Amino acid sequence: MTLRDMSECGLALRRLGDNAQSMEEVSNNIIKYLYQNFVESSSGEKVCVLIRFFKTHSYKELTPDLQEYARGILSDRIVPDNLKCLTLLATAGELPQWNSRHESVGHKLIPLANEDAIARIPMISQLIQQLGLNPGIVMQSDPNLLTDLEQKMYNVFYVSHALNSPYIPSKSSFVVPFNVKSVLGLGGVLPSGNIFTTLIFFKVVIPPIVINLFRPLALNIKMAILPFDDGCIFSDNSQPIINAEIADNNQNKSFKYLNSQIATLNQLLDVSEQSTITQSDRLEEAIANLQKTLNQLQKTQVQLIQNEKMSSLGYMIAGIAHEINNPVNFIHGNITFTEKYTQSLLNLLQLYQTSYPNSTGEIQELIKEIELDFITSDLNQIFKSMKVGTERIQEIILSLRNFSRIDESELKEADIHSGIDSTLMIIQHQLKKTKNNYPGIKVIKKYGNLPLIKCYPGLLNQVFMNILSNAIDAFEFGIGAESQLQIPQISIFTQVIEAEWVAINIADNGVGMTEEVRSKLFDPFFTTKPIGKGTGLGLSISYQIVVEKHCGQIICNSQSGLGSEFIIKIPVKN
Repeated sequence: MTLRDMSECGLALRRLGDNAQSMEEVSNNIIKYLYQNFVESSSGEKVCVLIRFFKTHSYKELTPDLQEYARGILSDRIVPDNLKCLTLLATAGELPQWNSRHESVGHKLIPLANEDAIARIPMISQLIQQLGLNPGIVMQSDPNLLTDLEQKMYNVFYVSHALNSPYIPSKSSFVVPFNVKSVLGLGGVLPSGNIFTTLIFFKVVIPPIVINLFRPLALNIKMAILPFDDGCIFSDNSQPIINAEIADNNQNKSFKYLNSQIATLNQLLDVSEQSTITQSDRLEEAIANLQKTLNQLQKTQVQLIQNEKMSSLGYMIAGIAHEINNPVNFIHGNITFTEKYTQSLLNLLQLYQTSYPNSTGEIQELIKEIELDFITSDLNQIFKSMKVGTERIQEIILSLRNFSRIDESELKEADIHSGIDSTLMIIQHQLKKTKNNYPGIKVIKKYGNLPLIKCYPGLLNQVFMNILSNAIDAFEFGIGAESQLQIPQISIFTQVIEAEWVAINIADNGVGMTEEVRSKLFDPFFTTKPIGKGTGLGLSISYQIVVEKHCGQIICNSQSGLGSEFIIKIPVKN
């Protein structure tokens, strides 16, 4: 509900009595209008289960059938003419029998015999109180209070949650079956001293913040029914018109003055509401534009920060990899020659020992001191270890180069598995970390037969890094003395879906997350990590990379205590 919605509604309500002939007719127009126009903005479905219009009348103003109905409720006792009765004049709802006041069973008329009788009907009692009245004024109005009450009375009767409210009856037969969520009553006092109220039963929750928007509707309804306050009540015209005596000139002047006041107020309200509608449109448009600009600026800021960060990191990694690669290649290339030369020297030494077995004592002493036999046997193992070490460094350098991909700013065909493996290589040291004597994180890979994918490889590697780092953090923050987790585990599963999509599932058996956290996961700057541990940008940027850059999908499934799973889908032909 917006200010514009309520202004348009108020404007329409005031005009519903223009061509009406009775209070009953105008109240029916009001009820039908509200029932038809209170709808869900997105789906267009009606949000009202039932709407009813009530007005108090003296017993003598009622039709014969309603008088008989009142006597039945009061056990056929003699009913005074001035007894106030809350009378149903109009009704509209989901069931056919709810669309005629004549078919109403229990609410056609409610005699307000005394304050105890009113107190025994919680909804009516609370309605009267929330409208700012007391039972004494309702049962027998004090003329001295009418002017003041008329000027102040446009409050609402409001129940936010009908199911839990003691003021809403028929829980099992009405509230639950028809999914009634909130109840509103719009009412006020008329010059005759009678009160009116429109009761609306919603199947949506009406938040307290919008209640003030409904208050002017009570005034608009009053303006529509005001001409019939001392005129014709029922459409069948069978009841007498009360106070229809000939007025003197002074009374005529007073009526003319009042009518002029009403007309002026109508004009003032028309202008005011039209102005409100125009201003509301402008304000809503400005707010929407500002919000759109703010969102765009926020996305741009995040992307600029990350682009600068990744660009700097990429160049740094490439430079470091290049600087390390040169000496490593030098060392690795010379290990083979060093091993060959050393072996030749050992062969020569062995030949000398064979040819000259009786060497000097000094030589024998040195052979014993340096443990020549051990050196001879261990040298081969040393050279093998040096080869393995330099090969490992070369693999790490290659992974760093593959991960940074600073030379790949355009779409190109790439091996997704290579990107995942490069990322795992870089974070290998984090996978081996332990806390409270827990084992390192076990990585389970189950790769499908994926084709080469046209993508931005460096950006996808960034997504893999963000998700895997979050999984590792989930174990770091989740493992404690009371944790039931035995073996921390990350599973990576890839497959082709219907030959059109490549899916990468990355799941962990960490602490998981609540639904509230999961719903905000891809929001910029949202993080649950301690200060200094995370910026809240990683997953937001990952979402942009997958969805906006690759026209893909990224979904997170998680439950608190049951781990998390990220599903990344990339189209095969981008």
